[in-house]
Amino acid sequence: MAERPYSRYTRAKTWAALYSQHTNAGYALVPNTTTENSIDVINCKETPKTTKEGLPIKSTQDLAKDTQRKAEELLLHEEEITEYYRLRQTPDKAPEILAEAIKAKKLRTAVVLAKSSDYYHYSLEDISGLNMVICGLHDSYLHIPVWEMNTNRRYKARETAVSLTDPKFNEIRCTQFGHSILLAAYAKGNPDAIAFIESKNFPERSRTRIKHEKDEFQHQTYRGRPLAFRSAEKRQEVGDKISDSLKQYHARKHLRVI
Repeated sequence: MAERPYSRYTRAKTWAALYSQHTNAGYALVPNTTTENSIDVINCKETPKTTKEGLPIKSTQDLAKDTQRKAEELLLHEEEITEYYRLRQTPDKAPEILAEAIKAKKLRTAVVLAKSSDYYHYSLEDISGLNMVICGLHDSYLHIPVWEMNTNRRYKARETAVSLTDPKFNEIRCTQFGHSILLAAYAKGNPDAIAFIESKNFPERSRTRIKHEKDEFQHQTYRGRPLAFRSAEKRQEVGDKISDSLKQYHARKHLRVI
């Protein structure tokens, strides 16, 4: 059975793509910051320098080399970095290599998702400290930057995969992908989305329906198990507690049988 377009995007696949693509994309991974669903990264991409003709001077290959160099530098300071995160210290106590990235606003804590629309599904706006989304597919409208694995492309905050003013958007608005983008942008007050929906060419029945969906979107609350952001150490700690509890339970059960 063939996969549906949306079902092929999973967090596991996003993680796999992240590890294989981050060097060419210009993101250095900060050692020992990985949790079940997040990771800290440093943006190694500088403002592109151009020739008089407007052509970029720096190639993708140069960016990959810079990123690899930064990754090696981070590994040299691994112990300091690990201790800094373990103690949850304030930015002014950060190791120099991280302090530079913080000052330049290049250090980001990214949540790893299957699709960027999951950001709203899991109510992640309520979690402080997340300032980037890494996803398989960018199918939403977010106030923070997005790095999409499907195209290995970066999107600025409030930038959508297809511009709402692009004539092409009208062709995709009825697809799950296009509708997801339009609904999120409309619910978050994007002027282009509002103009698109309020235009005279937009079907009245569709306008009524999406206004109702917008109200539901703005008041939705995730009721399932929340995304966890535990380090490997914390997961081991929880696992040990569960193991001890199970041992005690089975010991008591064994005594009752005797």
